[in-house]
Amino acid sequence: MPEDADVADPDATGWRVGELADLSGLTVRALHHYDEIGVLRADRTAAGHRVYRRAHLERLYRISVLRRFGTPLEEIGRALDDPAWTMDGALRGHLVALEDEVLRTERLLHRLGGLRTGSAPGPAAADVVGPGDRAGDIEVCRRLLAVLEDTAVARTEPLRRIAVLVYQDLERAHEHLVRVFGLEPGPLHRDSDGTVVQAEVRTADGVVMLHRVAPEWGLCSPATLGAATGMLVVTVQDVDAHHAGVVARGGTVTYPPTDQEYGAREYGVLGPEGEPWSFWTPLPERPLPARRGPQTT
Repeated sequence: MPEDADVADPDATGWRVGELADLSGLTVRALHHYDEIGVLRADRTAAGHRVYRRAHLERLYRISVLRRFGTPLEEIGRALDDPAWTMDGALRGHLVALEDEVLRTERLLHRLGGLRTGSAPGPAAADVVGPGDRAGDIEVCRRLLAVLEDTAVARTEPLRRIAVLVYQDLERAHEHLVRVFGLEPGPLHRDSDGTVVQAEVRTADGVVMLHRVAPEWGLCSPATLGAATGMLVVTVQDVDAHHAGVVARGGTVTYPPTDQEYGAREYGVLGPEGEPWSFWTPLPERPLPARRGPQTT
C-alpha cells in the first residue's frame, strides 16, 4: 500500500498529503519534493504516513508568497529558517536578478527580430532559406546559435531607454495619461510648495517620465511651442478596443485605427497638451520594421 494512502490512523490528526494538495492547489509530487529537500518537512504518524498540522499550513503560505516573487526553493528554505533573513533584503536581491534576466530576454528578443527582418548583419533569415534549401537552414542555425550564445550584457552597454515628455502642467498631464490613455500611474514628486516637479507613468515594459518646462535646458511644452518635435508610440494588444476606450473617456482622436503599410494597425490621438501620440498593434504574419511616421487616411 502507498505510504500516503488514505488509511485509518489514530495518530493522523491534521491533513494528509492528498488533502493538503487539494487545499493548496499543489500536486502531491510537489509536496513530496518540498519534504525531501527540507523546505516543508511533514510530521510522520506512528504508521509512517505524512501528516501536516496548522504550523505547516502557515509555513506553506509563506513559501507560496516567496515563490510568486520567483525566489528559488533553496533560498526560501534558508529564509524561513534564518532569523537574520529579511523580506526587504530578499526582494532587493530578487529585483537585481530579475532585472538581469529581463535585460537578457529583451536583448534576445531584439536580436531574434533582427534575424527575421534582416537588420542583423548578413542576409535575412527569409532570404537565406528556400524550399529544401539545406545550406540555408544551416546558415540560419549558425546565426541563431551565435545570437543565443551572446546574451551577456556588457557593463558599458546601454540598457534601457526612458521616454521623457515635457509638460506645463505635470499633474494634469499625469491624470490625463492615466485616465484617458490607460497608462499605469507612477509617483508624483512635489517641491516644498506642493507643486509637481516630476512625475511618471508606466507601460508594461518601462517608464515614461514627465518633466517640467526647463528653459535652461531648452525644454518647452508642446502647448507653448505650438508644435511637437517628437511623439510616443505605444503597443497595445487590441488597438481597436483601446481606441474605443480612449474615445469613451474623451480623447481627441486624429485618425481612426487603420492598417498601415509598415505592418501595424494604428490610430492617432492628441496628448494632454496637444502633442501627437500613436497606439498600435502589429499585424499578424508580418515583421515590424522601423517606424517612418504615421500614415493617415
